[in-house]
Amino acid sequence: MKIFTADFETATWFEDKTHVWAWATCEIETEKIEMGNNIDDFITFCKKNKNCKCIFHNLKFDGEFIIYWLLTHDFKHVTKKEEIGDKTFTTLISDMGQFYEIVVYFKKDNNRNVHKVTFQDSLKIINMSVKQIAKSYGIKEQKGEIDYNKFREIGHELTEEEKEYIKNDVLIVAKALKNFFDKGLTKMTIASNALTEYKNIMTINKFMHYFPELDKRCRRRPKKWL
Repeated sequence: MKIFTADFETATWFEDKTHVWAWATCEIETEKIEMGNNIDDFITFCKKNKNCKCIFHNLKFDGEFIIYWLLTHDFKHVTKKEEIGDKTFTTLISDMGQFYEIVVYFKKDNNRNVHKVTFQDSLKIINMSVKQIAKSYGIKEQKGEIDYNKFREIGHELTEEEKEYIKNDVLIVAKALKNFFDKGLTKMTIASNALTEYKNIMTINKFMHYFPELDKRCRRRPKKWL
């Protein structure tokens, strides 16, 4: 499965509307960068990279654009496993509005043939800004600056400065995440990674001996699958 970091740049100069004027992805293993200037092309990119994972740094922001796109392109939000099918999506969002995961199913039939993309949030793993990540991890690329309030119409052709800016954003997060993944820390949140690492150090048998009820108490099972 290919794993990418991803980022949107969006319009800030309208009072009542907005749009994605730039997007970029970085494949974590190869550091290959791809980018475009509209969300339609981003969804096409995700569909082309079948069953990939795209990790945004602050999914709550970028995820709202994805959900809006889905709901305006005949995708249906479902809350039960048996409801998953072609052009459906599921969400994992807390009652506090924290976005953890969005899974979009382009295709899913009864034979379990699945064509999907999974969106997750790197902010749940590295809880700091992109600028802080670059400094903390000693990454040579640094967070750049652009004029967010500059007018950019739909279809705006990206300048070299804008391309460099969004490229660094996804590359910085990709390098930091690779540091985690190379150590086997592949869980969705830093808390899950910490618990998994603790179990590995302690051994699972000892963990279950000393904390037999911990998982049951902490992992409340929802009444319905989300």
